[in-house]
Amino acid sequence: MGVQDLQAYLEGGTVQGSCSNVDLVRIAKSMSARLVKQSQKKGGNHAPNQFSLVVDDWACGGQWNRMVMFLSQFVNSLKKANIDLIVFFNGCIEPQRMNEWIQQQQRTRLKVNQVLRHMATKGTPPPKVWWTAPVCLRTAVRMVLRHLEVTVMCTMDDHRQEVIAYCRENQLHGLLADDAEYAAFQPPRYFSARHLKLTYKIHDVIPRKEVLRRSRVGCLPCHSPWLQSS
Repeated sequence: MGVQDLQAYLEGGTVQGSCSNVDLVRIAKSMSARLVKQSQKKGGNHAPNQFSLVVDDWACGGQWNRMVMFLSQFVNSLKKANIDLIVFFNGCIEPQRMNEWIQQQQRTRLKVNQVLRHMATKGTPPPKVWWTAPVCLRTAVRMVLRHLEVTVMCTMDDHRQEVIAYCRENQLHGLLADDAEYAAFQPPRYFSARHLKLTYKIHDVIPRKEVLRRSRVGCLPCHSPWLQSS
């Protein structure tokens, strides 16, 4: 089992108590009694997966207005709850991850071929499981976030380490992402962006009591580097 498989395993509910549904707005309200300002951090390496609204005819384009509407509602709800959002985009070359990038591109090409074959043979919209992010989606999301006055940053050397370092140095309260490698760095609180809903309820995979949660799957903090390298 690799690191990414570990997150899927925890989210699957196989281990009781490994994850739970949470409400970001409710969490912020509960903390506002102790703190004046709340901070919620998001790692933006998987922004296409987090902010895209997949519709039945997604292969035909035209979802930009939906994306802007979703982002506007999402950001406004966080602001009303006094939650600060900081979005990180991966600007690192990371030669050591080149093989991983090549594999991802091959999977994307396979899905695109399946979509084109499906549309040519059946003449119907492809399944949502084949959804593929447009090439310019990352740039479009960054522009919309800046328009909404959201703090946007770009990493330069090592994306995951820089995100975690910023989170610790600025004492942020949580990390919203879709990458199990962040869990190995023991963030203050890790939220799975894969389950982000318009109801603002998401899965809390590694909460503040992460040692307790990890012990339920036989994984202590000292075992995280071993899982990350396996």
